[in-house]
Amino acid sequence: MSGLRERKKAATTRRILEEASRSFQEKGYENTRIEDVAEAADLSVATFYNYFRSKADILLSGIAAETEIVLAEAEKCIIRPHNSAAEAFDALVVVYFTTSFSSTPRSLWRIAVSQTMLRPKSEFCQRYLEMDNRLSLQSCRFVRIMQEAGHIHPVIDAKPVGEMLFNNVNMNFLEFIRDDRLTAQDVCAAVSRQCAPVFYLLSDKVDFRGTSAARDLQTLSTSSAT
Repeated sequence: MSGLRERKKAATTRRILEEASRSFQEKGYENTRIEDVAEAADLSVATFYNYFRSKADILLSGIAAETEIVLAEAEKCIIRPHNSAAEAFDALVVVYFTTSFSSTPRSLWRIAVSQTMLRPKSEFCQRYLEMDNRLSLQSCRFVRIMQEAGHIHPVIDAKPVGEMLFNNVNMNFLEFIRDDRLTAQDVCAAVSRQCAPVFYLLSDKVDFRGTSAARDLQTLSTSSAT
């Protein structure tokens, strides 16, 4: 019986998310009322509040679920064997820019990002930033795994480099959701082009041992981390 209840609850949650997503895109986020979403999902308003506390909660729930999928798929990509860090990062970026829009369209991502700007102290913003932080930490993990594989020089501090790579991806992500003319292929190519020189300098094939470059890189990594 408990299994049936859980399935019914999950089905109702999906129905609410689908109807809310449709309404956000058709009417706009600000013009969508809880009452309209509840009615479209064939629920009373009181029942709706058993599932979500607000419109922002609906929006964040969909994005959070998608982010979990992105993190899982990205982890699979990271641990696969790769010929170079640049090749591995290109593959990782493809995961980010395809999986991230599998169920949440760009129009809803624009709304989510705008909410973090308009309400920086809100719970919505804090939870959104937590998801961003998890993606940034994954990028740092990527660098460490590439070091273990011998693709990135061991002298490099993985944390600031990983954060830098994530910031580049995030900048292109914002450009992607802003401009509907851009394709995922366009943005992945842009990230690859921008990061190629970085990966060349980070490569274990560049011999920094005993040179001022090695000391400079270590100093740069250390200062960036502080």
